[in-house]
Amino acid sequence: MRKYAILALGVAVCLTGAALMAFGEGLLGENHTGIATVIGIVGIGLIGTSGATFASISSKRSSKETKSSTGGVLSG
Repeated sequence: MRKYAILALGVAVCLTGAALMAFGEGLLGENHTGIATVIGIVGIGLIGTSGATFASISSKRSSKETKSSTGGVLSG
């Protein structure tokens, strides 16, 4: 469940950055593109981190299956 939470947070942060880029002048003033860009990059980083979380969970799951099927001895 945590992997989807990080992905959803990353998408939400990216969309917030995009909204600030489009409509942020009223909120942040005339020079708003810098902070909107940083927020978008942070969102992309969170999305990338969620992919690493997917991979680590999958790796742990396959490692446990390998250990249980070989009686605790790793094959290879």
